[in-house]
Amino acid sequence: MGGAAGSRTAERSEAPAVQYSRLNDFRVEHIMLGGAESSGSGTAATGLPRWRQQVQYAVGHTLNDFYSLQPEVRRETPIQFLLERRWPSKGDAFPSLMHYWEVKTAVTDELMRRASVNHLQEIPVLLYEQWHVPVPELGIELAMIFQLAWNSAVPGRCLSIQKFMVSGNEEVITGFLHMANVFCHQAYGMPADKVEVYSLLDGRQHIFDGAGIPLPESLDYVRLLSVFMKQEESAARMLKYGERRSEQDELVHRGYGLM
Repeated sequence: MGGAAGSRTAERSEAPAVQYSRLNDFRVEHIMLGGAESSGSGTAATGLPRWRQQVQYAVGHTLNDFYSLQPEVRRETPIQFLLERRWPSKGDAFPSLMHYWEVKTAVTDELMRRASVNHLQEIPVLLYEQWHVPVPELGIELAMIFQLAWNSAVPGRCLSIQKFMVSGNEEVITGFLHMANVFCHQAYGMPADKVEVYSLLDGRQHIFDGAGIPLPESLDYVRLLSVFMKQEESAARMLKYGERRSEQDELVHRGYGLM
């Protein structure tokens, strides 16, 4: 699901659409978490421990399962039951059995606590969907995946956005905040109501007033992100090219040796 946000009908249908390079929020997050381009795959590989990747995957699917339900059904459905279906096994991703149970208990308790008070009567307007919007002044298309977003009742505000992380990371939170601010202004012409980021392992929460984030500051930040990501992608291409050249040289040398 998902698609272009804030699109308007063009005055001239024959006018060609401008093609911008896409800046994906998940790729930015992976790089900020110490990831790198996976050799030969063209996809970003996160630097997070495997157990944390698995837990984040379980949390994401549990939130999607839970908030896909109607409010009256959510009230009768304990979120921990849905989490249990998605939770990873006690495999070797976790350093120890004790660590497995500590993480499971902490994440389950925090999700239960948040779900018990989180927009009980409402249906999210965005639920694990990717949306993209052009940002002409930066020459990019900004693509974001929103875990949960709710309509705002505050005049001049568009959305109340929520992000759930297994463990908070300041760089990721800052990047998400500025990208969400640019997205909301470009797609809706107004700031978000709130941007909330929850860290499940330690129970911390970061709540930002959408109108308190200067748009020029966010544009500058996202501009730097786009430049940084292009440099990362260019370096990854050069590395892959170098690896292929090394392989070709090795084959050539082997060939000479056999002749």
